[in-house]
Amino acid sequence: MKKQAKHLLFSFALFLCATIALAQEREVSGIVRDSNGNPLANVSFVVKGTKTGGMTDNNGHFSVAIKSSRAILIFSSVNFQPKQVEVGDNSTLAVTLQPAENSLNEVVVTALGIRKSEKSLGYSVQQVKGQVLVESREVNVVNDLTGKVAGLQVVRAGNGPGGSSQIVLRGNNSLTGLSQPLIVIDGVPMDNSTGRVGNGAYDGFFNSTLDMGNGLSDINADDIASISVLKGPAAAALYGSLGGNGVILITTKTGKKQPGLGITVSSSVGFESIFANPDMQNQYAQGSNGVYDPLSTSSWGPKINGQAVTDWSGKQVKLQPYNNVADYFRNGVISNQNISFQQQINSTSVYASYNRFDDKSMIPGEKLSRNNITARAVTKFGNNENWTLDTKFQFINATANNRSIEGQDYSIFGTI
Repeated sequence: MKKQAKHLLFSFALFLCATIALAQEREVSGIVRDSNGNPLANVSFVVKGTKTGGMTDNNGHFSVAIKSSRAILIFSSVNFQPKQVEVGDNSTLAVTLQPAENSLNEVVVTALGIRKSEKSLGYSVQQVKGQVLVESREVNVVNDLTGKVAGLQVVRAGNGPGGSSQIVLRGNNSLTGLSQPLIVIDGVPMDNSTGRVGNGAYDGFFNSTLDMGNGLSDINADDIASISVLKGPAAAALYGSLGGNGVILITTKTGKKQPGLGITVSSSVGFESIFANPDMQNQYAQGSNGVYDPLSTSSWGPKINGQAVTDWSGKQVKLQPYNNVADYFRNGVISNQNISFQQQINSTSVYASYNRFDDKSMIPGEKLSRNNITARAVTKFGNNENWTLDTKFQFINATANNRSIEGQDYSIFGTI
């Protein structure tokens, strides 16, 4: 009898423990999203230390039974960083996964802003991240692409701040027309012509023109998230004949979830000077055939020995050697100040920035000042948030003083 009583007591204790365990078991549900607020399907989750788990459905929803408030759920997915979430007393969870750093270069923006895996594409596409452009701190954002894209050549102008830069992708395709690729910013085509003011059909070396800069020179590099270069005809097919020379897709920043206020301030100051002075002929004065002429542009006058002559203003001066290049140019100063704000609130992301750029050229009298103001808001709404409203405002005010003239005639570089 005593042995039977012990067995009954032991069985009752086991039943009581099982009942308590079942009473503590409860269901926890929620939704998994990416950093932009989009639901993530097929995300694996498991209760830490157990084999209990599953995968999220097409709308990112999950549900799992846990037995302890100290339970920890582990979420993992391809191209995202794994995340551990402590359940606690919560019955619903909202989980956000951040993209994995090693997967950012595998996804590129293709035609019409569609994101695809680079390995899955059957044509040539190369992407440059916005952070790489910012590190260069070039005056013209086109110059930031130099040496970063295979087959892309940047032809720079050497005529001071605000000078145009031309993009040539896989060589020139036309003898008389433009060979520049189509520029598309957030889905909107943009004119990137050099903006030269010509005097006729033979603008060039002998017929000098005023360089008004190219369209992309006014874009703030800090606002760019990425640049995708579509090189071949297959890549640019959706843009028709306009994409015959290739397409450059520029995607600007949208707000992302940030700790704290989400305000970023950056500042940079640069200096420019002549890299190398040419060897100057300074043994002979102005003139020809050994005769001094103060109005001559030739330097075949008498040999300079400190003799007294009458200069162009009628004053008596002593001939002495001089270097027009070294005496003309000065040290230039480039200043770039930027402040931006970005944040994501529920399904709405906000990005705003102000940029002030000043370039006091090494060419006396030349100066470029530019103000950029950008504000962008992206909202997802509707069932499963499959509708997107993207609103963007951009204001650019650029002021350039004494732009240089290209070519030989009337150009300061041809008469130094």
